[in-house]
Amino acid sequence: MFKSMDSKQKYKVIGIMSGTSLDGVDIACCTFSNNKKWKFTIDKAETLAYPANWLKKLKEAHTLPAERLAALDVSYGKFLAERSNDFIKRNKIRNVDFISSHGHTIFHQPENGFSHQIGNGNVIHAGTGLPVIYDFRSLDIAHGGQGAPLVPIGDKFLFNDYDVA
Repeated sequence: MFKSMDSKQKYKVIGIMSGTSLDGVDIACCTFSNNKKWKFTIDKAETLAYPANWLKKLKEAHTLPAERLAALDVSYGKFLAERSNDFIKRNKIRNVDFISSHGHTIFHQPENGFSHQIGNGNVIHAGTGLPVIYDFRSLDIAHGGQGAPLVPIGDKFLFNDYDVA
């Protein structure tokens, strides 16, 4: 990811993540810059609490049949697009280069070769008009990893001044 980004020195990114704690959607605007070394700032960040209906849907998602889970993936993508648009507008954020969305993990079994996050990135793109990077886990798991590929690259490029992060 970072290698292909070397042509530009500064990126404004909207990051979205939802944890299994279901405390809400974490959304942040961060600026990444590269002047021989990657650095970042967190420009705006907040956790948006889930409305009761979304809390219920996400709690029950792991029990859904495939067709209903696929529909929830699309619906949650629309929800994330709306939250992103609101966040960008409310904070008067300009010139966003892309959205980076982790989605919401429904199944995570790297020992069995799979993980599944909902919050369809194509739907987020359609709803925001911004490029979207998503599905971070699958390729890492396919290569035998635990589905956390951003941890080592983040440590290498963003926290390399520290012995422990």
